[in-house]
Amino acid sequence: MKVLKRYANRRLYDPETSKTITLEDVAEMIIAGEEIKVIDNMSGQDITPKILGQTFLKVSLGQRNEEFSNYMLSALIRETGKNISALFGRLVLGGIGLAYLTKEKMDRILQSMVALGELRLEEVKSYREDLLTNLAQRASENSEQIQEDLKKVGRELEEGGEKELAVEDLSEKIRRIAERVKETESL
Repeated sequence: MKVLKRYANRRLYDPETSKTITLEDVAEMIIAGEEIKVIDNMSGQDITPKILGQTFLKVSLGQRNEEFSNYMLSALIRETGKNISALFGRLVLGGIGLAYLTKEKMDRILQSMVALGELRLEEVKSYREDLLTNLAQRASENSEQIQEDLKKVGRELEEGGEKELAVEDLSEKIRRIAERVKETESL
């Protein structure tokens, strides 16, 4: 985990490289899979959520898609005001951030849900098992669909003499199958 510091002048600093960094740099670290923690240098307080929020705004508005940014932030605000455990489940099952979700991170998230009263301690085990079961089921469904798609492409290749199959059509089908394989690997 990379620890960053924020100074009184609101500048972010990477003690490891001895350089000032920007929110864009933070976004690049996160996209590259780096976990970060941001500490306010004056108070010693962990301000990671604040910096992540600012980073999201900077990056999403930088893409000039204000409608998406407004929608996403409004949806997150609405959802976090309701039931965090349900939102977490939907994020995981949707594959959002799944590639970076370790057992330890999941345990910390579930512990914080218990601490906040979102989940009872006796529910943690069944919640985790249900989530993993649903995730495995989704991966299995994706795997079955991939196999069906491959069989279909194989049949079309075999029938190629009878039917003219455009190379572009075949390339598109293979691309879609590859995307599904990549999705399944992240599950």
